[in-house]
Amino acid sequence: MTAPGRERSLARLLDAVVDGSVSGWTCELVAGDDPAWDASLRVLALVLLGRWDHASELAHSLPPVDPDDGDAWWLRLAVTAWAVSGDPRPGSDSVLVALDGTLLGSVPGARLPDPTTALGRFGASVLAEALLAHARLDLARALVDRLGPPLWEPLVLEGRLHAFGSVVAACRVRLLAFRGDIDAAGAAHREAPAASPGPVAALQAATGCLVRGNDAQPSDVRRLVGEVDRWAPEPADLLGRGAQMLVAFGLIAVGDVAESARRVLAAGGDPDLSALNVIDRALGLELLVALAVAEEDLDAAQAWAARALPLLASPIADSTVSRLLSRVALLDDRVEEAVAWAERAVARARAADRMIEYAEGEIVLSRARLRRTGGAGSAAAVRALERMVAEAERTGHRAARRSAARELRPIGRRLRPTSGSAWAGLTAREADVARLVAEGASNREVATRLHLSEHTVRVHVSRVLAAFGVATRSALPGAIGAAPTAAAYPSLTPRQREVAALVARGLSNREIADGLGLSPRTVERHVADVLTRWDLTGRTAIARVVGAPPP
Repeated sequence: MTAPGRERSLARLLDAVVDGSVSGWTCELVAGDDPAWDASLRVLALVLLGRWDHASELAHSLPPVDPDDGDAWWLRLAVTAWAVSGDPRPGSDSVLVALDGTLLGSVPGARLPDPTTALGRFGASVLAEALLAHARLDLARALVDRLGPPLWEPLVLEGRLHAFGSVVAACRVRLLAFRGDIDAAGAAHREAPAASPGPVAALQAATGCLVRGNDAQPSDVRRLVGEVDRWAPEPADLLGRGAQMLVAFGLIAVGDVAESARRVLAAGGDPDLSALNVIDRALGLELLVALAVAEEDLDAAQAWAARALPLLASPIADSTVSRLLSRVALLDDRVEEAVAWAERAVARARAADRMIEYAEGEIVLSRARLRRTGGAGSAAAVRALERMVAEAERTGHRAARRSAARELRPIGRRLRPTSGSAWAGLTAREADVARLVAEGASNREVATRLHLSEHTVRVHVSRVLAAFGVATRSALPGAIGAAPTAAAYPSLTPRQREVAALVARGLSNREIADGLGLSPRTVERHVADVLTRWDLTGRTAIARVVGAPPP
């Protein structure tokens, strides 16, 4: 079949994807001029329906494709790799073995998909999805680097800009996000074309939910969750189930464990989450374990872990399941075992460039180490968390700091502010200390004026110096500039700014609700979001930042 004929058959399948009617799409395997191409599309259709076993069985039963037919050969490899991402058995990733040398450059002159053509670009984007599904973000990164910007150019089929291009754009965002590059993922999400109403719009909103959650933006996450529910309330295919899983990842990043777990169960279809591929099954089971751990329900945690254990042998899921098992072991007071599982999880996540999972693994590992050593031996665990957080924040993964801080709070330890974060890296009390030190006050004078102990002041001063990136008190006045205002803190939504201003005027939640026409519960949520976003401890601190007299 000619390229136009292949574009025609591909466009028909992708039209069905956009319309949410893949189950009604059919493609004859042998009839027609291009049975090899049509067979690959049939495998792809089964993948998009989430029929993992059928897709894998069909892919392995097909005759090989002529390697000289580049478009057909790469599409066949990509759809086969994606199909077997639902197989948890060891060796299921053997189809990726050849790609190590091809993509990582150890095979001189190796052929790659041609991203300058519509068919080559589509095959490459399917391969990127397959690598994501295998959690091989190292290979996915190599593919993107080797093919360059043409990989993400608009998808044009039969002379028309196809709406499936929004799915390809979402793949790009997810590749960046799961590697931990949240700033770049956010930029890519903003640049993506608006999706057409339906399952593609749900996937696009869910991808934004993933990004905004890891950027520690709870209000944006809730708004995007509403969009997903509007376009895909009942997940029926891969796009719908994938959207629910991305929503779960965004919710867990902002601390909503219970709703995240509910979304996982909706996406998975049954307690084994069998409607999902291996990596999503493992991540979903870990979220369910996290909820059980949060509720200190050892029986439930062990029950979910038993369902996850068969996935441990899969190279796709080994890091995730290791982290899950560490959580359960720690809940059961098997501390040394918890440390060992977490160390394995961290090493394997880092090796595959799975930086979001690496960050979560470091948090789980630090939790286990803190339990093993107690408060007296916490310094090493705190330093490890600080290194992870500093690395995460360089690429915009701001939720990592929040998660790490939550682990240290019970033992009375805090992370150091990021160097150069200035006022935004300080709490309201630390900002008070910074102003007084910059005015020349000694630690004793600061302690007296703020009713603190001198020891507490020394701790605050060390954090102030770190936030402004200076080594001595004498250098602080030159670095400190003006006192912090709301502009120096992370931005708020318009509604959050309204609520913060009214809090600063001393109004209660009921008074704010009456004035803005909101429910008190909604106001309470907005206040909580402001406190979280600005890392403040109470309403008086909001007043200090806004600049009004404290209530």
